[in-house]
Amino acid sequence: MMKKLLVILTTIALTSCASTSDNPYIKRSLMNAHSGDSKAQVSMGMRYMLGQGTPVDYAEARSWFEKAAELNNPYAENELGFMYATGKGVTPNQVTALQWYQKAADHGLASAQYNLGMMYAHGVGTPVDNAKAQAYFRKAAAAGFGPASKALR
Repeated sequence: MMKKLLVILTTIALTSCASTSDNPYIKRSLMNAHSGDSKAQVSMGMRYMLGQGTPVDYAEARSWFEKAAELNNPYAENELGFMYATGKGVTPNQVTALQWYQKAADHGLASAQYNLGMMYAHGVGTPVDNAKAQAYFRKAAAAGFGPASKALR
């Protein structure tokens, strides 16, 4: 019984460590990402950031997000803001985080508007500016981003 359990666990472990090229969805996404599809680039960045079908690799995630950000993808810009705000695979830099959130917010991404509002509200990477914080919260709330509505209360 113990040998059987060990074989099953080993098989599961080996299967979960399969390379990205073994998964047809990831393989197709990777091909599209290499072709310049910014949505696929963000998808690959998220996979590497979260370890979904790939090992966690923040440098690889950042690389994919940077490629998509060059194409003005607001989701990539927002994720780069998150990486710099939290120090995921980069030296934490709140000013750089603010700049990335600003780019994504300027592209109309509600979650980035909320993130930017939080930075202004708490003086992270910038002096506290409650008027700017409220303005970004209102924009995000108007787009239906729930946390922004709560921040306005």
